[in-house]
Parts: sequence; C-alpha cells; structure tokens
Amino acid sequence: MRATATKSPFCLCVCILVFPCAVQADTIWLINGDRLSGTVQSLNDGVLELKTNYAGLLKINWTSVSTMESESQISIGNNKTKEKYPASVSPYNAGYVVIKHGDKKEIVSVRRIDEFMKAEVRTDEWDWSGNIDAGVTLKNASTSTDDYTFSMNTKFKKEKWRHDVSATYNREVEDESVNTDNYSFRYAFDYMFEEKYFWQSRLSYKRDWVEDLSRQLLIGTGPGYQLWDDDTGAFSISFLAGAFSYGYSDDEQDSHLGATLHWDYQRFLVDKTITLYSNGELGHSLDNEGVMSVDAELGVRYALTTWSTFHVGYHRNIVRGTRDTLDERVFSTGLGMTWK
Repeated sequence: MRATATKSPFCLCVCILVFPCAVQADTIWLINGDRLSGTVQSLNDGVLELKTNYAGLLKINWTSVSTMESESQISIGNNKTKEKYPASVSPYNAGYVVIKHGDKKEIVSVRRIDEFMKAEVRTDEWDWSGNIDAGVTLKNASTSTDDYTFSMNTKFKKEKWRHDVSATYNREVEDESVNTDNYSFRYAFDYMFEEKYFWQSRLSYKRDWVEDLSRQLLIGTGPGYQLWDDDTGAFSISFLAGAFSYGYSDDEQDSHLGATLHWDYQRFLVDKTITLYSNGELGHSLDNEGVMSVDAELGVRYALTTWSTFHVGYHRNIVRGTRDTLDERVFSTGLGMTWK
C-alpha cells in the first residue's frame, strides 16, 4: 500500500545524526531496485556517502534513494524546533522511512530528510589529519621578484585528547632586497571533558628578520567550546588567559599579562570539493599598556584530486600598543595536499 502523509513534528526538514556505535551494516534501497550495504557516512548537498568493503566510498545522489535502514541508534533533529532525540530508522514503501522514537512511530518521506552525518567517534587509536599549502612566484621584468609561501597544519586525536600543530614561512626578495622573511609555529592541546566542552593550552611563536618587532610569543590556557565537529566541518572557540612577550631587533623585550580569544573554523561545501576555513586569535593585554594583537587567516581550498588541492588565502597580523606597530598582510595562492 502507499503511505499517506501524517502530521508530525518534522515541520521543515529532518537532520539525522548517527550516534557512535559498533560497526554495523546500513542498507540503502535505490529507486531502480538496487540495494547497497555499508556504513552511512553523511548526506550533504544532495549527495549520500556510503562506506563499503567492496567498493570503498560510494557517492550516491539522494534523489536516487527510495528508502533506507540504519542498524545504529540515531538522533533526529527538527530544524524548526531545534530539538534532537534518539530514534531508529527502518524501511517502508518506496519514498518513505519509518522513524521510531520511544513508543511513537512516524512515516516520513525521504525527501524531507535534508542531511545526516556520522558523529565523531573517539577511539583508543590515533586519528591523524592535516594539510600542506605552498606557493611560489618568480618574476623577471624591470625588477626581479621571488616570493615563497608555505603553511602546514596537522591534528592528532586520541580518545579525549587533541593536538594541533601548525607552521608557516613567508619570504619575498625584490632585486636582492629582502622585503619579507618570517616564520611562525603554533602548538595547542585540548582535553575534552564533555562532548562540547574542552580545556585548551596554546603556545604561539613568530620570528621576523625584517621588522623591528622581531619576536612574538603568546602563551595561554583556558576553556573552549566545540560548536560542531562532524563530516560537514568543525568550529571551535576558546578563551585563554596568559602572557604576551615581544622582542625587538636591538634585543629589547617587553611582556604583558593578557587574554586571547581563539577560533578554528572549517566548512566543507559542494560535495566536499571546496573547503572554507578560518583560524586566528584576538588578544589584548590586561595592563595599562593597552597592547592589542590580531593574527587571523581566511581562505578557500579546492580539491583537485582525493589528496591534491588548490588554495587561495589571506593572512593578517596586527600588533598595536608596543614600541613598534605592526600591520602585515600576506596573500597566498598555490598548490597543496591534504590527508585524513
């Protein structure tokens, strides 16, 4: 028989979030009658990702799906009420699924399911991901210019611990005159004491051989909040208290107690071929000196293959209230690689 529409709390679209669980088989029935088994990874931008043992990761147009079954406990989300609660999904007639929550059962059209994703699963094994971006510009005209940019970011996760390591290098030479020559290094580690809350400790160091402000050191620790971390990307913010230290080309140095707001944002778009990212920190001293610093990056990364990328990025570094005011802008573009 054909299912009829029923009133339900799913007023807009339905989001499904898969709870961490043991590996179990999910089943997808297609409109043409084919049946596929595997582990559902995510549904974004109308593309379903199904991980299989026989064909690797399959990407299926959601419009081709007739019904589905998940042996895992899932969390149903209502985009209108923002409510989420555990439920199970089982197949029904073509174009529909049965969603069971407690003693309640509802028949929902698959076209009302907007997206779903597998939640991050913490295991006792290391999870390693990262990317490298590099750009080189060589110009020979009335002037000769060599411009090099390099950045690396890698993350390690294990159970409740997360480690984040990044480094950058920028150098520009024009007719044997060095206009830019600096590198930076950052390290942070988090302890996730709840699903969304963590405690972060962070160190950031920058060395410059051209500017009078030649050394910057920021150390801080404090609480953080993970807004999301799933197959669509991640976004976290942290509030750190610590110290700023600034060194100059004549070896003078000054230090300040301060507070820092740090953010780390990454969003996958267009079937994960485009990544929008932004990370940085906004700091201010807690004394009368009024030292303010901004170190932020914004960019877009386009996937050429499963591992190679093309990127366009903009980096801004501002320091005010010290002996030497710094306002540095770096625009970069080039090729890179990513892994997970």
